[in-house]
Amino acid sequence: MGASNSRHVSTTGGENVRIKFAVSSVQGQNDKMDDAYALVPDLDHATSFFGLYDGHSGPDVALLCARLFHIELRVHPNYETNLNNAMRSVFSRMDELLQQSNEWMELVIPAASRNWIRRLIKAIVIDTLHCKWGYIPPQNLGCSATVAVARGSRVTVGNVGSCRCVASRNGQAIQLSTDHIPRNRGERRRIQRAGGTLELDKYVAVEALRGPGYRAYRGILATSRAIGSFVFKQNKNLPPEEQLVICNPDIHSMEITDDVEFLVIANCGVWLYMTSQGVVDFVHEQLGSGETDLRVICQRLVRRVQPARPDATAMLIQFKHAAPDAAEGSEEDSDDQEIKSDAGDEGQQPSAPDRETVSRALEFVRSKQREHKGENLSGATAQSSSLRRRMPS
Repeated sequence: MGASNSRHVSTTGGENVRIKFAVSSVQGQNDKMDDAYALVPDLDHATSFFGLYDGHSGPDVALLCARLFHIELRVHPNYETNLNNAMRSVFSRMDELLQQSNEWMELVIPAASRNWIRRLIKAIVIDTLHCKWGYIPPQNLGCSATVAVARGSRVTVGNVGSCRCVASRNGQAIQLSTDHIPRNRGERRRIQRAGGTLELDKYVAVEALRGPGYRAYRGILATSRAIGSFVFKQNKNLPPEEQLVICNPDIHSMEITDDVEFLVIANCGVWLYMTSQGVVDFVHEQLGSGETDLRVICQRLVRRVQPARPDATAMLIQFKHAAPDAAEGSEEDSDDQEIKSDAGDEGQQPSAPDRETVSRALEFVRSKQREHKGENLSGATAQSSSLRRRMPS
C-alpha cells in the first residue's frame, strides 16, 4: 500500500549485548494517538522486556500499562522462578489497579501537567460522581496488550486483544500471540454464555437502549480480551474469566535458536493490511538490501500501511546470537503453548521512563503491596492513602 509522508513518524531504538531493537508509530486519522509502548532492554542483567499497548477510546489505559506493567512484573514474587505465572498475574493486576481508585491517573496525567479544562471536568463531573456513587472504573477506556520477555535463550510472549507478535525462523513467520476476536469459537461461546451479543459477527456490544428501528450502545469493542473496558465486565454473577471481555492472556514461548532472526510486534493498524508472512518478508527484504538500522526498517513498515484510519505501531527486535547464555527461568505451566519448528497459523508516546517516573511507579506498586498484605493480616479492607501525598507532583 502506498504511503503519504505528511504524517509524522515517531521512532526510537537501541541495543545491548543481546539484542537490537526499534519501534515506530504513526498516528492514523483519529484525533489522537492511542498507542503506547515500553522498551526495557535491561529489565535485569539477563532479561529484556518489550510491550505494545493499543488503547481503546483513548490512550490513558495504554499509557498506564506502558509505565507500570514491566515494573509490576519485575517485583512479582514469581518473576524469577515462574515467568508465565507472573505474567498472568500482572495482566490481572492492571485491571485491579484500574478498579481500585482513580490514583492510577496520576501516573498517566501528573497533576502539574493537567490543563485547566481537565481540572474543571474532574472537579465538576468526576468528583461529583465519586461523591455520589463512589469511584467508577473506566468504562470504555482500555487497551490490547502484547508483551515479550527475552531471557537467556527463550522468549515468552503474553497477549490480550489484537496486537500480534510474530517471530521469523529462517524467513518463516511463526505467530507467538493469539488474535482475540469475538467471532473465534471459544471467544464467541464465552460471550454468549455471559449474555452478550455479537454485532456484524465481529464486535462485542453492550446495549443501552433498544426501540423500533434503533439501538443505542453503552459499549462496542472489536476485541474479546482487553485490559480495562469495564463496561464489558459488569456481570456480578460471573467471575472475571467468564465476563464478556476478559484480561486473561494467552502465553506462548519458544527457544531462541540460531535460526530465529527477529520478532515483530505490531498493532492492528499493521495487521489489517499485511499478513504475518508479509511483514516477515518485508523485514527480510530490508535486511537483505543492506539496511542495518532497525529504526529505518520500522519507519518504512509503518509508512507502508499509511494512510490508514487506525494508528500504526511496529516494534522490531533482532537477536544477537553471539551473546553469552544467561540463566533460564524454571519450569513453566503446562497449559502454555510451546512453539515447535512448524509455523503456527505518531503522536503521544511515552519515551523510556525517566528516573522520577520509575520512582513514582515503584512507590505506587509497593504501596499497593503493603495494603494487600495489611488486608490479609487484618481480614479487613485497607484504605489506600492518597497517591498525591505519596508521590511528588
